[in-house]
Amino acid sequence: MMMALNVPTGQPPRWQTTELVSMLLSPGARQVVRYWLSSEHFLDEQNHPRVVLATPHEPHSFVDLVQIANPSLVPSVVLAELLRKGIVETLESGHVLLKRSAYAPWGATGSLSLGNYDDFVDIDKLRRRHNDS
Repeated sequence: MMMALNVPTGQPPRWQTTELVSMLLSPGARQVVRYWLSSEHFLDEQNHPRVVLATPHEPHSFVDLVQIANPSLVPSVVLAELLRKGIVETLESGHVLLKRSAYAPWGATGSLSLGNYDDFVDIDKLRRRHNDS
């Protein structure tokens, strides 16, 4: 089930990703997290990121989130990356929770966001040191 991107216009975004997300995740996974933080379909009544069902059994599931954010991504691969990097956790109920360390209030000062790593041509060069494997 595909739905249109629905981000309120004229309203500043409430959340931004942290440096942790920018540095650890692939461009596709970052795109999914950014969409999760900006689409009213994936925010609760207080505009916090919703917990989403991991399987496609209800509208606005994690599968829907990934398919809307970037239809070329495989939801199970994105979920595995987010789990491996500690950006989300799965709950006993089968839902996926975006951890608070992955986002901060928009415009927060400090070292939360040092730039948009998607602007660089060679992202791996930024994340890897010569002794990384």
